[in-house]
Amino acid sequence: MPSFFIPARNSRHRIACFALYRALLQQAPRIPLPDDLATAWGPVNPIRHLIRRAFRRNRADTSPRLVYPALKAGYQILALLRSAASSPSSTSPNDDHASILSFLRARLAERNRSLAAKEAHPPHSRNPPKQSSAPRPGTIPLLVDVTPAPTPQNPNPKPVYATPSRPRPASELGGTGRRKIPRLDMASDFPIMRITKPQSPLLSRVLTHKIRKRVARTESIQTSWEDAIPDADLEDEWEKSIASLLEQESRETANSGSANGYGDRNHTGMDDISAEVLEAQAIRNEYRTQATFRHTIWLHSIQHVQNLLTKERDHQIARADAMRNLIEEETKLAEQEKAQRALERRKRWEAKMLELHGKGWRKLFPNLKES
Repeated sequence: MPSFFIPARNSRHRIACFALYRALLQQAPRIPLPDDLATAWGPVNPIRHLIRRAFRRNRADTSPRLVYPALKAGYQILALLRSAASSPSSTSPNDDHASILSFLRARLAERNRSLAAKEAHPPHSRNPPKQSSAPRPGTIPLLVDVTPAPTPQNPNPKPVYATPSRPRPASELGGTGRRKIPRLDMASDFPIMRITKPQSPLLSRVLTHKIRKRVARTESIQTSWEDAIPDADLEDEWEKSIASLLEQESRETANSGSANGYGDRNHTGMDDISAEVLEAQAIRNEYRTQATFRHTIWLHSIQHVQNLLTKERDHQIARADAMRNLIEEETKLAEQEKAQRALERRKRWEAKMLELHGKGWRKLFPNLKES
């Protein structure tokens, strides 16, 4: 099987390329340049900069079909630089020196045009300015909460959203004037409306905040079930044990009082017994009314967060319904505007045919359908 020649892996080829590269760089500072060209690319010599850029651009070439013309051009440029370096002065340069100056001025003009275009169109530049995620003043919101106020008959009304600013009339459409139908998308179960590209940093920031907030709420529920509920169960068991001990102690005290002849109900010992019994009964009543540690944790932690998540989901469903209705309206308007454009094109074409062929132009198109 024949072995293919790869120039980059050949030592003689590499030595020749490095020798040509060093020879070109040595000749670069010997070319006299005017001040406007010498500092146009910054502190670096413009000829040296272009040489390095050309070698860097051709570094990945491995085909002899590309390498041979590149080396031939390199040796021709080396001869050109040597001839320009031998020019007597910058006031009376030879033809080679003049060709180098004209080439540098052309490259400088191209560079200035490119930089001006990047400044005029920053999103298309290599380093576009980072867009701010702060709210924009005067921006009209896409969705508006129009949920009816709660009433005694309906204390928890279903959330409702509307889109008062859309769909826009055809006269307000920019660009080509053709309506672009937005697309409904989901970002971690949050419905969003994709209208333009790229995605707004403000929308990204809001979505990130909402997703993190919902994850934190979900994790708080899990933490309550795994940590707070077991601790509350231990506290409830402790309360039960205390109630049982109080009842047992009250019975023992009552029995010992009867054995010692305490018959007076107003005796201090009987008062202590009644206090212990009342405290034990209070603990028992807490369990009957569900006023326990477990119930408190479940009501004010788990159930509260679950209600917040349910309310948030109801609002997201209402927002998705409003977006879906908007897409349906935009689709209907787009179809109507498309039919209107087709009708206007047909009228213009018929007017043109009438102008070219007269009133009998329809005979030229026997299969033409009536508009």
